[in-house]
Amino acid sequence: MNALFQLLSPEEIPSLLEMMREFYAQQHMRFEEEIAADAIRKLLGNSAFGQIYLIFWGQQLAGYFALTFCFSLEFHGRFGLLDELYLREPFRRKKLGQGVMGFAEEICRKEELKALRLEVGCENQSAASLYQKTGFKEEERHLMTKWL
Repeated sequence: MNALFQLLSPEEIPSLLEMMREFYAQQHMRFEEEIAADAIRKLLGNSAFGQIYLIFWGQQLAGYFALTFCFSLEFHGRFGLLDELYLREPFRRKKLGQGVMGFAEEICRKEELKALRLEVGCENQSAASLYQKTGFKEEERHLMTKWL
């Protein structure tokens, strides 16, 4: 069975929020539904920011991913950021992640982006293994964030 990637529509936001709640809980991240919903609506309202896709395995909703577009001198212009990738537990280890990575790369090439970046938790070895198998390399720099 093949994966199907469907661009998110406004009517599907509740399903996305449900999966985000699951993902954030598993990753021990704070989830605030109204703030998340507002960010989703902003992304849907301006495709220059990126795209959100639902991932289906047959007729079943298996997960989602968000691909956002950024700008960097280091990357000679725009680059892609695989901002979130979540697969529900029953759909893991079925090669869906590899399909997502290939699809995201296709989008980046069509958008004429020079690079695709992502971040993965240090404890998430299965995801890190997937990313390495699909050609990602660990940076020798630390990702640092300051919330404003």
